[in-house]
Amino acid sequence: MHIDQLDTELMEWMNGSRLETKQHEAMQLLTVTGGQWAHTAMISMGEVLAISPSCLRLALWQGTQTSMNMMETGKATLIAIHGQRLLHIRLEVRLLPELAKAVHPRDRYEGNIQHIRIDEAPYAEITSGITFQLKDPASALGRWAATIEDLKK
Repeated sequence: MHIDQLDTELMEWMNGSRLETKQHEAMQLLTVTGGQWAHTAMISMGEVLAISPSCLRLALWQGTQTSMNMMETGKATLIAIHGQRLLHIRLEVRLLPELAKAVHPRDRYEGNIQHIRIDEAPYAEITSGITFQLKDPASALGRWAATIEDLKK
């Protein structure tokens, strides 16, 4: 199935709130290197914000291969599992201006959703996606909350 924008459930999931309940969830962010190789990175719920049904903002550590790839190509694909659906969210991205007073400086991107492919199988249920355990939840959740606030600017 294909959709053109985030539905209400996905908007709520990616709204940047209740991060403590989403602290174990992660997504993959796919980009392409200059050598045309696929590059994958992990991205947490504290680094993604739905601005509207057709627009996401992403925060990446500065100078990473993922960020350099996005600057070069202007494209990325976010792979997420939510509500027993495997989502492939294609984005056209642009770098946002650096925030001079950011507590946790990041490369911030705005991504216009071009297409969302949803994989579902009638004979099987997806029971989980990528999950992890934070080593220092209080520190990470505080950083995520600050990052989400920066993505709103």
